[in-house]
Amino acid sequence: MKRSVLAVDRVLLLLLGVVLVVAGVAAVGWQIGFLTAVWPSAPDRLAVDTEPVTEASSYPLLLALAGVALVALGLWWLLAHLPRRSVGPLRLPAGDRAGRLTVDPGPAVAVAAEVLSEAPDVRSARGSVLRDRGELVVRLRTTVDPAADLPAVVAACDGVLEELAQVLPSERLRSRVEISVLREPAAAPRVQ
Repeated sequence: MKRSVLAVDRVLLLLLGVVLVVAGVAAVGWQIGFLTAVWPSAPDRLAVDTEPVTEASSYPLLLALAGVALVALGLWWLLAHLPRRSVGPLRLPAGDRAGRLTVDPGPAVAVAAEVLSEAPDVRSARGSVLRDRGELVVRLRTTVDPAADLPAVVAACDGVLEELAQVLPSERLRSRVEISVLREPAAAPRVQ
């Protein structure tokens, strides 16, 4: 979750909490008579006349706009809280100089997938870095021919991952290679 979303969450939840606590204390104080001791002119009952508001010609439009705004806010809130599996820049180990070094893993993994796709028996390869159960995972998806030499494909995958470990901070990354074997084409029907 982004820091801006966390900041909005904290401010809104703080305000909502304060409003709920004040409303709850006022409601309880009103029922037991404590509110009149603090606020002598507190009414015994509330009589709200809603006719001037609800019978105005602009009321349906304002209500519709408020509804659309609440729906948009609710959708934004839900989408902002969806768990993200993608990973942003990774921090590199500190060097001799002061400062912070980061690397974007996406292009490095894309190049590793391109290198892997050039290996013999490999039809295609795709790569990504994602967050899975609290771990950072480099995932390579490879598609091979049915007659492929699987030990050679596994060796090619190992080689690509070793090269990728030279670029990315490997002590924080795990790797997962998914090899899919294409199906053999079905035999063509014979004409008799």
